[in-house]
Amino acid sequence: MLLLNFMVIFLMFIGLLCTLAPSLHGTVVIGIVASIYATLIGVNIFHSWVGVILLILIFVAEVGVNGLRNFFTGHCGVTRRYSVDTTVCNIAGVIIADALLGSFLGTILWEALVGKNLFPRLDSIGKVLVRLMLTAILRLLCGVTMIIIVMWYIMYAR
Repeated sequence: MLLLNFMVIFLMFIGLLCTLAPSLHGTVVIGIVASIYATLIGVNIFHSWVGVILLILIFVAEVGVNGLRNFFTGHCGVTRRYSVDTTVCNIAGVIIADALLGSFLGTILWEALVGKNLFPRLDSIGKVLVRLMLTAILRLLCGVTMIIIVMWYIMYAR
């Protein structure tokens, strides 16, 4: 039984990590793990308030937050993909240039050659990234709430 509890908690935390990526459905993973665990121990969570709350949280995280993310980032001057790719590639480029040319010269050279293309859109990119982080935090909070409810109801209140 201890091994089963450990596996359930481990799989739910994997689902929690998946909530940080918009294309991975972490709350669905948490819900599936919770329902499988409840079935294995003989608890029917979908005939109680717990199942309804879990389904509402899954809907809010997967549909509501995705719609909110599209609404927040739809009117910016750049796309979500461009914002993330530009930021990640700029940071990776600075790190590689630093490794090849040294810290000072690598950063100066990289920003002189590539950074000048980033600065005109830096404000729009920053807005998109902040809004993406806020929606990821909302999904994470839904996942944490689901885990707390599952752990409290299924593991301790049964």
